[in-house]
Amino acid sequence: MDNVSNIVNTVLDERGWRGKVLEKMAVELWKEVAGPTVAANTLAERFTDGTLYIRARSPQWTHEVHFLESRLIARLNGRLRKPLVQKIRARVTLPPGTRKSKVEPNWEDPTFPAEPQKREDPKAPPKNDAAAVSGRELTQEIEDPEMRDSLARVIAAVKRAQEDKERGKDARE
Repeated sequence: MDNVSNIVNTVLDERGWRGKVLEKMAVELWKEVAGPTVAANTLAERFTDGTLYIRARSPQWTHEVHFLESRLIARLNGRLRKPLVQKIRARVTLPPGTRKSKVEPNWEDPTFPAEPQKREDPKAPPKNDAAAVSGRELTQEIEDPEMRDSLARVIAAVKRAQEDKERGKDARE
């Protein structure tokens, strides 16, 4: 019988999900890799073409991320065990009609959440859509319940993202 890691790796490779899972993991790992202070003032938004896009509370935090970029990239790639992250781009959201030159030095993004965004509660009852069912089916052989549930949620999230992307393509055609 194959061990769990071989089964998971085979499923990820056969279905072409490995890249998407790693991209999602790069976003999910941001808070852990960035540390509590940076994570409290930044949000990982998305990962595209080797670049992790970060939203910062203020211009000062975009500079801080820029100064820490090489260390953060090394930590992320170390956790992913693959040199996936090539760049980190941080930005702030300026109020409509405001020029960068007119922003006060201590300005903060008024739309930045006061509380960090809460991720899906791992103890919450599982969703029962097709993606969740498929994720649970693919991970049923994993003995460790925490690992099984975590991987099932990641697989389901990737499947949902693929479905959303396909729906977007269909709407454009």
